[in-house]
Amino acid sequence: MATIGLSKPYFAVYSASGSTVSYASGAVMGKATEANIEIDTTEDNNLYADNGIAETDRTFAGGTLTLSTDDLSQEVSKAILGLAEQEITGIDGVTDTSVKELLYDEQQQTPYLGVGFIIKKKVGGVYKWRGVILTKVMFSTPADAATTQGETIEWQTPELSATIMRDDSTTHMWKREATFTSEAQAEAYIKARLGITAA
Repeated sequence: MATIGLSKPYFAVYSASGSTVSYASGAVMGKATEANIEIDTTEDNNLYADNGIAETDRTFAGGTLTLSTDDLSQEVSKAILGLAEQEITGIDGVTDTSVKELLYDEQQQTPYLGVGFIIKKKVGGVYKWRGVILTKVMFSTPADAATTQGETIEWQTPELSATIMRDDSTTHMWKREATFTSEAQAEAYIKARLGITAA
């Protein structure tokens, strides 16, 4: 099994009522360029019996998602970082009347989200598409970095980092996934799990 691609990063706003988890206001984040999931587990908790390890336990303790897309639009930034937006008025030289500014301030309320994306694989010469969903994450405000354009273009993509948590379901899930024979099925799976019904 070899991983050969990544596509369709989706997000949706997470909420929980008791142990019932739901999602709303989902959308695609852009075009995926890279994703990395790092998981933290508890230290080995060994039970020794008859002079050896009879039982051990190691459980999920958290993790980090690093996700890069081709672009981080203003609409996506507003949704995943909980930013306010306001109209720009009264500035000489600004003629784009539809442009609004994002406000990074004390009123920012970063939401919990569900996030999903598709990993393309090749297994025994056959392509497969693995839909991966992280059930509850929270993104950090991304760093701004840019390099001036030189003789050749150096492509620069935004990188997002999120903390991975257990959700509030009865089993405290943190990830779910399924592998399909087409990308369309993997995408339908992610959209269904994240409550995304719009095209």
